[in-house]
Amino acid sequence: MKKYIWIISGMLLFLAGCVFLDNVVQPADARPGEEMTITMETRIDVADGGRSNVRLIIGFLAPKNWQAGANSSITYTTTAYGSGKMVPVPLSVDAGGGQNWPAALKNRFGMGGNFMADDLEWVVFWTEQSYDVPQGVKETINVTIKTMPGAESVQFKTGYFVGTSTDGLSDVFGSNNVYKSRFMDCFTVSDGISDLTDFCNPQIGAVTPGVATDNDLLTISFDPDIVSTALSGEANIYLCAKAYTNTGKQLDACIQTDQSKLKPYTGRKSAITFWPRAYFSMQEGDTLEKIEYFFTDASGTTKVGYSNTANPFVYTFKCQ
Repeated sequence: MKKYIWIISGMLLFLAGCVFLDNVVQPADARPGEEMTITMETRIDVADGGRSNVRLIIGFLAPKNWQAGANSSITYTTTAYGSGKMVPVPLSVDAGGGQNWPAALKNRFGMGGNFMADDLEWVVFWTEQSYDVPQGVKETINVTIKTMPGAESVQFKTGYFVGTSTDGLSDVFGSNNVYKSRFMDCFTVSDGISDLTDFCNPQIGAVTPGVATDNDLLTISFDPDIVSTALSGEANIYLCAKAYTNTGKQLDACIQTDQSKLKPYTGRKSAITFWPRAYFSMQEGDTLEKIEYFFTDASGTTKVGYSNTANPFVYTFKCQ
C-alpha cells in the first residue's frame, strides 16, 4: 500500500504547475513622494494538463499610509504572451477559506517579522487579462512595480508573493509549489515629515502625534509586552527627558515624580501626556527642536531606550 501512495504522490508532484520567484530587485532606499521601482523576476512551468482562464497574481508588503493599492502602477512582460498591466484584485475575490487575497497572504505568510504589523498591509494585483496556458509551457515573466512612498520616514522588512488565480494557495502539489513568497531585509524611506517609524525593531516607546510643535500636547507611551526589558516587572514607569532649544539650551527633566510618572491605560501599557513648553519650563522666545528620552524605574538608575538599547528615543518637532 505504501508503494502505491508514494507512486501517486510522485505523480502529483510531477504534474504540478510550478511558479518561481527567481529574484527581486528593489532600491537601496527611497524618499517620500518620489516614485520607486521594484522588479520581480518570475517564471512558470506548466507540467500538467495546462490552465484555462488564469491570471498571474503578485503581492507586496507596504505601510498602509502609502495607499499602495491606489498609488502603484504594475506592468509585466513575457517571452511568448506579450506584455500588459496588472490591476488590484477585487476584495470580493476568494483566495480560499472565505478570505480575500490580502487577508489570505497575511494569514499564510504573516508580516515578515515586522512589529506593529497592523500598520502594514499586503497589496495584491493580478494581470488585467486572463490566459489559457497549455501543458509544457515554460515562461519567464518580469514584473515591474512603480509605487509611491508615503510622506513619513519609515523602515520595514519588505515582502513579495507570486502565484496564480487558478491554483491560489493550494498545497495539493506540495507546500509552496504553486506559489512563492519572499521577505527581505529592512528597507528605509528617509527625509520624511516625521521621525522614523521603525517596523523592524520592537517599538517599546511611541509618540503621538507623529508631527507636532512644542505648543502641541504630546503623548509618550510605553509598551512592556513588545519585548522583555530591564523594566519588565516594574509597576511604576517614569519619563526621563532632555529637551534641546533653537538657542542651544539643554533642558533636563529627569526626576521621578508624579508629574513624570506614566499612567496605565491598557493592560500593562502606560503613557504620559504633557504640554512640552510647560513641561520643560520654556522661556519666551525659545522653541524646542527635539527631545531625547528614556523610560526609568522609580530610582532613575534603570533606563530603557530606543529598540531596548542604551540609546535615547528621539522626537523632533516639526510644523505640519
